[in-house]
Amino acid sequence: MNQSQTIQQEDKLSVLRKYEKYVTADGKTTLFIIKSCRGEEVNCPNLLNKPRPLAQRMHDRLNEISFNQRLYDKIPAKILPHMTFKLAVAGCPNSCSMPQIKDFGVITQESVVVDPASECSMCMKCLKVCREGAIVIKEDRTVIIDQEECVNCGLCARVCPTGSIKIDRTGYAIVLGGKVGRHPRFAAQLMELATEEQVLKALEICAERILGEKGRNLYGFLAKEPFHEELREALKKL
Repeated sequence: MNQSQTIQQEDKLSVLRKYEKYVTADGKTTLFIIKSCRGEEVNCPNLLNKPRPLAQRMHDRLNEISFNQRLYDKIPAKILPHMTFKLAVAGCPNSCSMPQIKDFGVITQESVVVDPASECSMCMKCLKVCREGAIVIKEDRTVIIDQEECVNCGLCARVCPTGSIKIDRTGYAIVLGGKVGRHPRFAAQLMELATEEQVLKALEICAERILGEKGRNLYGFLAKEPFHEELREALKKL
């Protein structure tokens, strides 16, 4: 890279370089940021799965497709913060890393099932821990989980002493198209209980589409249902 190219690059990145979060440890400027929750650091009791390994795999996947360089080449003028790709990984449905307001968000989930072979002891621990009121225990010790209200936090299974409620599956909710600003919106849920490979494939498809978008709104398509249907079909093949 000659001196004039270096000056041009510094000019395009001059705004981003004012913000510490856009400057990597080796002094380079990144055009995507992946925020992960701090559950591992604070020994969070709600943590279902460590978010950082998946966040690192997402980071690596974007590097594999040269996302930074390609987005840099795509944007002809000075690159501003709203032009960067914002992602988040949450270790539980509490979502402290705020994936609901990111372009691409991942939320760790644990679905639960009732095991009829394990008799409920009526300890009521599951009722106390369920913030959604999604569990009903009848007088005959029958346990019912309202799947419409359940957020897949897995806490009820973790406190159940008899195994009446068990973890069925661990996965990830993928949410797309969230943002703040003048016209804020919450991200729409693409799918629940996705595998890690489905998350990475969804990320790659979204990233390639961003790099191919024309006009100023690079991320608007992420909130649109036609794209969601297209993406769900692609992920079913994995």
